[in-house]
Amino acid sequence: MMIRHLAGALSFVVAGGLIGVADTPPAQEKTTTLTGCLRTGSASTVYILRGAADPVAEQPGHEAFGMPEDYIVASAPGGTNLADLVNHRMEMTAVVTEPDAPPPAPANANAAERSLRRLSVRSLKEVAANCAK
Repeated sequence: MMIRHLAGALSFVVAGGLIGVADTPPAQEKTTTLTGCLRTGSASTVYILRGAADPVAEQPGHEAFGMPEDYIVASAPGGTNLADLVNHRMEMTAVVTEPDAPPPAPANANAAERSLRRLSVRSLKEVAANCAK
């Protein structure tokens, strides 16, 4: 009889834990703003933000937040023609994801490009018409 009570109590605790997980809201997507040079990748439909860094960290006297790195552009706002912005210095506000997380890299990306962190661009603006700082 004691075993039945213990089993019943345990199943109640497990079910309660599952309900708690189901009630948890999805994580908020965190956006980051990065500035770098937009380049084409291994195919005409692949775009890389090269040497990207947080624009605040690039200000004189500011201790750098991190080293610049390259990102592959996984998505951009509808109607954005990235081809017109190649070789321009761009500021992109985006959700950054790891290479093994969605969204996928562009279909024609090579293995090295697929290993880059991904940008799901929410907004972008041209900082300069060339990649010089």
